[in-house]
Amino acid sequence: MVTVRNPDFGRSYAFNLSLVLVEALGRAGLTVVSTQPTPAMLEAGARAGKVEAAEACRIYTAMIGADL
Repeated sequence: MVTVRNPDFGRSYAFNLSLVLVEALGRAGLTVVSTQPTPAMLEAGARAGKVEAAEACRIYTAMIGADL
């Protein structure tokens, strides 16, 4: 069960709900990621996988289902 507190310090209900949802995702072992990797992410993926940045991009988008 998730409890959303009343808005604090001018925060809206929607903002507080968003924080609760992100926290719940984290407890479930999930995270929120960008649909487009940053250049730094591509460089790191390319180094780790010993592939070109373009291939790292294809792998990233396939992993998150963005290529569907």
